[in-house]
Amino acid sequence: MMLGSIPRLAARKVLGAALLSAPLVGCFDPAQDGVVDSLGPEAAGVPPGPLHRPGQPCVLCHSEAGDAPPFSMAGTVYVDADSLTPIDDVTVTFIDVFGQTFSTTTNCAGSFFLRPSDYSWEGPIWVSLQRDEVLREMETPIFRDGSCTGCHDDPVGPASAGHVFLIDDPLVEEAPVSRCP
Repeated sequence: MMLGSIPRLAARKVLGAALLSAPLVGCFDPAQDGVVDSLGPEAAGVPPGPLHRPGQPCVLCHSEAGDAPPFSMAGTVYVDADSLTPIDDVTVTFIDVFGQTFSTTTNCAGSFFLRPSDYSWEGPIWVSLQRDEVLREMETPIFRDGSCTGCHDDPVGPASAGHVFLIDDPLVEEAPVSRCP
């Protein structure tokens, strides 16, 4: 009797391991992995976390299919086109089609992110940026991508409006100074 239970026990362990690993195999997406790999390695000295990879398509990795906690919206705000310096403490406000609003603030890498439990959106939504007296409102609503980089990447062209800047013209407007240490 004891000998007969050993093969069943081994079979149960194998079946259990197969069932536990099945979700991992089912989530493998070579196209997504290729795009993630094309982003390159982490910047030296910047560990994975809220300050890493400013200006990259955050929701690519931070999605239901990714390895990182999911984001519903994420992006990076820069001071201006001349410096390409990320800017902290910018209030990013989202207004949906029903007039509901949600706001968050950029961190020291100029980045912000919203988790689905914080804000789950359906387009169209409008976005505004504000820091002190400077207010910028997006001219068109967002319909599709929770990563700002989906539409705001370099180079500027038919598929991209370029990075998101708080200051349009540093010769006319005074750029805010970072409040980060």
